[in-house]
Amino acid sequence: DKSLLVGTHVELSSLTDVPEAINWKVFQFAESENISTYPERKYYRLSKEDLENIGLTGDYKGSSYIVNYYSGEAYDEGLKQTSEGNVLYKTAISNEVSGYGDSVIQNGLQVYYDGENNTGTGHSSSTKTWFDLSGNGNNAKIDTNGNPLNWKNNCLSTNKVESIITPWKFNTSHTISVVIEPLEFYNYNTIWENSLSPNDNESWFYSNGKWEARSNAINGYPGSYWSALNKKISFDIVIDNENNECTSYVNGKFSRKNGTINLNRGQLIFNGGIQNTYGKNNYYTMLVYNRALSADEIKHNYIIDKNKYGREE
Repeated sequence: DKSLLVGTHVELSSLTDVPEAINWKVFQFAESENISTYPERKYYRLSKEDLENIGLTGDYKGSSYIVNYYSGEAYDEGLKQTSEGNVLYKTAISNEVSGYGDSVIQNGLQVYYDGENNTGTGHSSSTKTWFDLSGNGNNAKIDTNGNPLNWKNNCLSTNKVESIITPWKFNTSHTISVVIEPLEFYNYNTIWENSLSPNDNESWFYSNGKWEARSNAINGYPGSYWSALNKKISFDIVIDNENNECTSYVNGKFSRKNGTINLNRGQLIFNGGIQNTYGKNNYYTMLVYNRALSADEIKHNYIIDKNKYGREE
């Protein structure tokens, strides 16, 4: 019942002089990308008249409040804080959520592997097919090279020799997202490779103490990130052929951008595909889109995965 959402919708970016102690709980898309599907997750300004309309009485001294009906947040933007310096802000939730909903972005989704629901109808510890939840039938084949299959309850644990081979091939702009937990570092630890030949590929791999996103087509490194063992991390790489850009993100945050991509062919293989570059990692989820996701969409998916799998910042 939208009539219960009393107040005037307000963009958080328009608020000024907000105390640093406030960490808004509901991530808001930019106005150009905002949708009305979840109006209860927007932020509203309540005037004195609004407060009285919902049954509150008292002397409000002309103040106004910023509220979010989904998260239970309330902030007195007039007084801001008490004379003792206590910020006048409360919230009913501790984790960050997204104003876009509780599922990953669906627009352009081509591949969706989830370690918890690896069959599409639940979890199996023996399946060598990782079922695609996107509805496109891009099920992956797991090649263990004769070694035991090691499924955990919400991830696939690889031991350098496995390949997760997808039927999906790219020929346009695309986005690849992975949540992994590195178990061992050595010279090379490849998370994925997207190629038809070793000389024309893109990949995320570990080398020289950092995770790096590389595209041989531009002979550069769109991003690098140092990571500790046994720590879940999110990697995203966005290939935007229309704008000739390659952008990488780590844990939902912008990492680096390079130009001149021209990557327009290849097949996706997780955990590498080149001899001696396989990875020893836990794979929790992998997503592939046939378009370049925006920074807001990357952040949204990160929030969904973080709440599901947990993450150390």
